[in-house]
Amino acid sequence: MPVFFRRSGFILCLALAALARPAVSEGKVYVAEPLLVAQPSYAGMQFYVYRPYNMPKNWYVTFDGYPVTKNRDGVWVYGTSAGPNLNPTNYIVGSVVPSMAGITPWVRPAQISSFVKVPPPNASVVRQPSLPPSRSAGGGTHSTWVPDWSFNPRFMAIGNWKSSVDRMGVLHNPAVPVAWKGNFPKAIYVWTGRSWFQITPRESQRPVDALKGQLYEMSRMVKRNRFVWYEADMPVLAQQATEWGYYWMGEVVPSR
Repeated sequence: MPVFFRRSGFILCLALAALARPAVSEGKVYVAEPLLVAQPSYAGMQFYVYRPYNMPKNWYVTFDGYPVTKNRDGVWVYGTSAGPNLNPTNYIVGSVVPSMAGITPWVRPAQISSFVKVPPPNASVVRQPSLPPSRSAGGGTHSTWVPDWSFNPRFMAIGNWKSSVDRMGVLHNPAVPVAWKGNFPKAIYVWTGRSWFQITPRESQRPVDALKGQLYEMSRMVKRNRFVWYEADMPVLAQQATEWGYYWMGEVVPSR
């Protein structure tokens, strides 16, 4: 038999053998049933998480695809990816819009058939003043907003108070920065526009309960000092707090 026909027959046999092999199935991401979890930092807050097959240990993703895990205090925080690894941030779930904090999704948003809506706390809406045109580059962009407190050494000193502070947020009304350490702190610090006012909670008293008892006094000091908190201050302080190594609590609503 000519060499040409022998070679052609051999190639044909290889082709038929390849067709006879079972097709390799495409890789798929199998997702477990979503779990409804509670966020200890915010009373009544619940959200769904689930675990794709390739998630690192103790990591989950939210229904919109962002990686989350529990920190040492049992509080859910967002994570950032570094190659195949995930690192926890100091952004507490519920305190920020993750995309605006520079956090990227780990997976595409999941399709969840149902979820539980938890009613928000009974709090009146407090609209913050618009930005002064002279302090907003381009007349209205927040990306170049530089708050006055960022140049105030008295305010910035709290970044070194790690023995008594591990988290920060902004009080709902009056809108002022607050800071403390742990679930039952020995001291709560409230920025009044000129200095940090210290509140000493009772033993085993929650921060939101201690703040409730001082609302009138804080409002008086803020008004006397003519301190104004702008909406654009919030993301700047959130970034600054995490750079200090503090957890970011977002808006803090005192108990009713």
